[in-house]
Amino acid sequence: MPSRFDGFLYGLALATASAVQGDATSHAPTWLTAHCSMSILPGARDSFTTTLLGRATADTIAAGAGLVARSIWERTHHAIYGQIIRVDSMLGPGADLARQRLVARHSNEVLIVPWENNPGCGIDVWSRSARWTSPDSSGLFSLRLRPESLWASGRPTFDAFFAANYSYADGPYTIGPHTVLHGSVGAELQANGSMTPAEVFALYAALPAFVQSSDPAAIARLRDWVSESARADEISREPNLAVLAS
Repeated sequence: MPSRFDGFLYGLALATASAVQGDATSHAPTWLTAHCSMSILPGARDSFTTTLLGRATADTIAAGAGLVARSIWERTHHAIYGQIIRVDSMLGPGADLARQRLVARHSNEVLIVPWENNPGCGIDVWSRSARWTSPDSSGLFSLRLRPESLWASGRPTFDAFFAANYSYADGPYTIGPHTVLHGSVGAELQANGSMTPAEVFALYAALPAFVQSSDPAAIARLRDWVSESARADEISREPNLAVLAS
C-alpha cells in the first residue's frame, strides 16, 4: 500500500525518469507465463496494460474465459464471472476504444474479470467470489482489454491477471487505501495516510510507457509530478503556526 508521502515513490519515479527502457517489442504480453511479483506500483507503464480508475458495483455477470487457454479453465465446473465497475478514468492501450463504446452505449460500466496466479506463476481461474472488490469503493486496476468479439453483454470487458497483486482496491482479496496494516508500515500509514486510488492513478499517468521512457516530454511530466508531490510533503510537515500560538 503506497503512503501519500512515501519516499519510495519519489525514488521510483526518479529512477524511471532516468532509465532508458526497452521498446514495446521486448515487453510482449505473456498471457500464460507472466512473471510473479508482489509489487503494486510499476517501474513504468507497459505498452499492453490499461490502467483504470473506477468505482465497484455489487453486480456480477458471466463473462467466459476470453483468450485464456482452455487447458486452464476447462477443468472448472462453474462459469467465469466478472464484476461491473463504473469508470472514472482510464489510460493506456484499449482506453480509447472502450471510451468510444461507452459513449455509444450511454454508459460508464465495464466488466472486470479477476484471475489468480498458480504456484508456477501461471494464470489460474479465480476461485473466490466474483464480487472481489467492495461495492461502492474506488479502486485502481491494471488490465488487458479483450477483443470486442469476447465482450460480455456488450460491455467493454477486461481481464485482471494476478488480480490480488495488481489492483489497488478495497475488498476481501486485495490491498486498498482502507486496508488496516500493522507494524512499521501500518505506523507510517497512520502518520501520513495512504494514497487514494485517484492519487495513484495520477502517478501512473505521469509514468512514461516503455516506448516513451527516453522522450524528454514524458520525463519532464514525471519530474513535475515528483516536484509537486515533494512540495506537498514539505507543506504537510511544516508546523502549524496557528496551533503553536494558541
